[in-house]
Amino acid sequence: MDLARKLVVDCLLKVEKSGFSNLVLTSAIDSHSMSAQDKAFLSKVFYGTVERRLTLDYILQKHLSRPLSKLDKEVVAIMQSGLYQILYMEAVPHYAAINQAVGLCPVFKKTSAKGLVNAVLRKCRDFDIEKEIFKDEITALSVKYSVNTDIVKIIKKDYGEHTEDILKGMFITPKFTVKINTTKISVEEYRKLLSQNGITYNDMPVSGALEVIHRGSVKEIPGFKEGYFYVQGITSQYAVSAADIQKGQDVLDLCAAPGGKSFAAAIALDNTGSVTSCDPNPPRLKLIEDGAERLGLCNISTLQNSGEVYNEKLKKYDVIICDVPCSGIGIIPKKPDLRYKPMAKVEQLANLQYKILSTASKYLKENGTIVYSTCTINKQENEQIVDRFLKENPNFELKKQHCPVENVLNSDEKVTFLSHLTGFDGFFVAVLKKMW
Repeated sequence: MDLARKLVVDCLLKVEKSGFSNLVLTSAIDSHSMSAQDKAFLSKVFYGTVERRLTLDYILQKHLSRPLSKLDKEVVAIMQSGLYQILYMEAVPHYAAINQAVGLCPVFKKTSAKGLVNAVLRKCRDFDIEKEIFKDEITALSVKYSVNTDIVKIIKKDYGEHTEDILKGMFITPKFTVKINTTKISVEEYRKLLSQNGITYNDMPVSGALEVIHRGSVKEIPGFKEGYFYVQGITSQYAVSAADIQKGQDVLDLCAAPGGKSFAAAIALDNTGSVTSCDPNPPRLKLIEDGAERLGLCNISTLQNSGEVYNEKLKKYDVIICDVPCSGIGIIPKKPDLRYKPMAKVEQLANLQYKILSTASKYLKENGTIVYSTCTINKQENEQIVDRFLKENPNFELKKQHCPVENVLNSDEKVTFLSHLTGFDGFFVAVLKKMW
């Protein structure tokens, strides 16, 4: 039995029961002794199958006489993962993917399905999705790029002729980037530390950021235990840098967990001033506290607080970070589960985002700055929120942004990252200044 392939099916079944793909995979890897090669194979096939699920299901259904939903879930998962290897992994011979899939049937006590799995996968291997005729463009894009029609419609509405390029960008593997904790070590010193340990890195356009070329646990990277760095995407790092935080200032991170932006703010302050990190969920506040302790950031305090509700106990701040809850469309490459998330509640979400931004403005000092950011590219959650806020709050104006990342969209100082143009997460940043 191929353990890695069996675990792929195990993980797919667990995700089907509402598990989060990253947590399910981590648990599987931690619970079994495997080579680095097998771990990489497991990760590739599992994430790839989740990512391409809608496409895989469409192709499988074309070659079945009964609905896919009527088959045993174990059989479906075996076929999905087998078909992913056939269609998207050139290094895996077709016969090997099919034989291994058939061999998994008895392992999951589905011996009677061996013939079906063999026949269906053999038929599917020659299917060309590019030649398929669909009932309409939205359906075609949804199936071809394995994302639900709600998301396709949002992108089509906002970006028109660029829709297909944006959907292609959702398959770009995000760079693994870290933020250097310059309160403990300089960027140059950390570069030397990586080189001394034989680890390759690339400089990134945002100050204090590096792409680290590393497979395995983040804890194995030199300097983790010492708190020399933490993992954070370039877009999130840029959002904090756009605030231009100065030493001695007071910063409020209104939707702080898991804490990356609070850490970046504390580093910018060089352990001066203060950072108040808020979240309504105590366990998530513990994540921030643990992270700050590892990094040795002594100017961070946590507070259980809901961002949309005004808290009269909070003081006035120089800088407020509003990284609001959002649909997450921009981080689909990192979280493939989001591909299938219904967008029916986006309007409700936009109302929450506006409430948080409006509440944040009440905590701001005169001449203070609010950074409004999201990890989505949906204009209803981004530009429209900011435009409405500016219209209803004439004492605020947009600050000019000088984003060092190439190919961002900068429309009236509202910056949008699109993955296919930048290679980074889809993201939105606006910087608002209170004039009086």
